[in-house]
Amino acid sequence: MMKKIWSTALAFSLAAAVFGGTSEDPVSAASTVEVDPALKSVLTKLGDSQTIEAVVTYPSIPSLANVAQLKSLGLEAHTFDELPMAAVRGTKLEVLSLLGASIGADSIYLNKTLEYKMRDTRALIGAERVWNELGVTGKGTTVAVIDSGIDATHEDLPMGEKVVQNVKFLVGSSLFSDSSDALYLENVPNTDTSSGHGTHVAGTIAGLGTASDGLYKGIAPDAKLVGLSTGEAINIFWALEAFDYAIENKDKYSIDVISNSWGTTGEYSAKDPINVASKAAHDAGMVVTFAAGNEGPDDNTLNPYSAAPWVISVAAGTKDKQLADFSSRGVKGDSLLHPDITAPGQDIVSTKSKTGLVMNGLGTVKDVNYIAPEHIPYYTTASGTSMATPHISGVAALMLQANSTLTPDQILQTLQSTADPMPGYEYHEVGSGYVNAYKAVLSVK
Repeated sequence: MMKKIWSTALAFSLAAAVFGGTSEDPVSAASTVEVDPALKSVLTKLGDSQTIEAVVTYPSIPSLANVAQLKSLGLEAHTFDELPMAAVRGTKLEVLSLLGASIGADSIYLNKTLEYKMRDTRALIGAERVWNELGVTGKGTTVAVIDSGIDATHEDLPMGEKVVQNVKFLVGSSLFSDSSDALYLENVPNTDTSSGHGTHVAGTIAGLGTASDGLYKGIAPDAKLVGLSTGEAINIFWALEAFDYAIENKDKYSIDVISNSWGTTGEYSAKDPINVASKAAHDAGMVVTFAAGNEGPDDNTLNPYSAAPWVISVAAGTKDKQLADFSSRGVKGDSLLHPDITAPGQDIVSTKSKTGLVMNGLGTVKDVNYIAPEHIPYYTTASGTSMATPHISGVAALMLQANSTLTPDQILQTLQSTADPMPGYEYHEVGSGYVNAYKAVLSVK
């Protein structure tokens, strides 16, 4: 599929002063539109002609009139197929005019750079009992992985058999290009060309374990995977493109789960475009998992994308079922700012991308302590809520094979009600406790 980009809009001049130049702040003039604090901060630091990228979120899919209004303000704009928002780019003065206009939007957020949450667990959480005693292996389910990509040339993650689609975004010159370049390529054998992060995540979810005679199988080894590669340096624009693709192609690839081992810091808002996108995926019937973050051990450090009540927020635990120090905590007593569940996230062995220079370098020291020499070419060690999240994505796939009628909310509730308690920790630190895959699947079968 080829997407066209809206052309550059008409130029204009802004006759208002920038912050502090008049008694009226242009940002506050936008009435009920929620403006991202990060965008406000950037606007105070840039020169008038410097370029800013942002996301404008509307109550519904933006109309042609909405787009024409953005163009009339001098902005370049790009709309999505399934999400109620437009990516925009313009100078500081053009963005200020946007903030001061009445555009009927819910929020305007900066296109900021996000972070992957990096930092033998099947038996630990009961997944092997699920396979052996309940006969459930994830068969008939599909998990989409929004990440750096998947190396589907790996024996454990073969293209076609395991990875049913592998998409590489960022192939066009720009989201706002005037050309008709595609924004992504499909059926790419290896989309994890520099990081290795996504390949590691994918192996934990559903790796076949072929290169290790089954030793390093994933949690749901018979589930299928859809790789949605946003590159090593993920940002909001490309994360939204990936969500848009997953929603649009949900039925084509039977996508049941979207796994997200990335995020940011800052305050939670339901109007944040990523949270709007994850809500759209949830409402389309897909389970959405998110890493809780690696900013612990202090309170109020949770990844705000994981705080949305419609996603599953995953904290990182150790192999002795304690909470990893680095795992982000929420706020005591807050109804949203807490992980939902804890899963293994420390020293996790999983698939190694042949081109994953970043992850492969990070794992060099620990690999020799955890992995047999004959397996080191194919596997590497990593820690983080990035590694915990795919455990929950895999367990969700197991639950959906056992009972395909489960809703995303029912899966979350079941994971919480069957979790093993973690004495000494509070709810805002670990959620309902350490995941117990066997109890979770047994309770829905």
